[in-house]
Amino acid sequence: MCNVKKITLCMISLILINLSIVSSFDAKESNKVNGLKAQIKGLENRLKSLEPIKPQTIADPPFPELSLPSKFVTLSQVIENGTTIPYDVIVNNPGYKRPAYEVYWHSTIGRWSYVPTRIHYALHRLFTNYDVALSEWYDFEQNMGFTIPMFQNKTDLDLYIVAFQSDITAVYTLGNQVVVVGNPRRTGVQVITIKTSAIHPTNTEESLLVQLSTQAGEEMDYALISYISPDFRLKQKE
Repeated sequence: MCNVKKITLCMISLILINLSIVSSFDAKESNKVNGLKAQIKGLENRLKSLEPIKPQTIADPPFPELSLPSKFVTLSQVIENGTTIPYDVIVNNPGYKRPAYEVYWHSTIGRWSYVPTRIHYALHRLFTNYDVALSEWYDFEQNMGFTIPMFQNKTDLDLYIVAFQSDITAVYTLGNQVVVVGNPRRTGVQVITIKTSAIHPTNTEESLLVQLSTQAGEEMDYALISYISPDFRLKQKE
């Protein structure tokens, strides 16, 4: 009888040990599966941040664009008949070369990795912005791959104009147009500010057409931006 009991106890012990091993194995396998699922989900999210879900043709820009002003003239007419605008050069780096890729454009970050947006910024050399929204300004800099100083003038709003691969020589305005005249070059970046008080749009409800032009009046690039009055910050306090 003793031998039978011993054998029975041994068998029960072996069964319990096997069950414990199987349970431990199942737990490890479950953790592995859950880990793989999390990796797949992360890769799916990264893929969504890189490209459209389905293959499609996307026009430039890959986001809603402002409409052109209803009235505008040729660049030569703005240069000949427009008003010269004073400007301040806040960045002048003739040796600057635009990077093909930045660390923060990587899909692990995702906020600035969307390929159509990256192509849009690579296609253009002229960019404009106001320093009225910090989050939007941050995206503006990250998308360009270039950081510029911000002044936030409280009484006389600045329009920031970034021109890559150009030497700016003059700025003119006529109606809803602002023409930045410059000489094209292979490298370099210039950032200027102009006062919105120096711009007198025909229609303040329509966008400003900002154009980068050669001395001969040939367009190199353009940007559209809403007109914001010079006393914008004062109105915000009211």
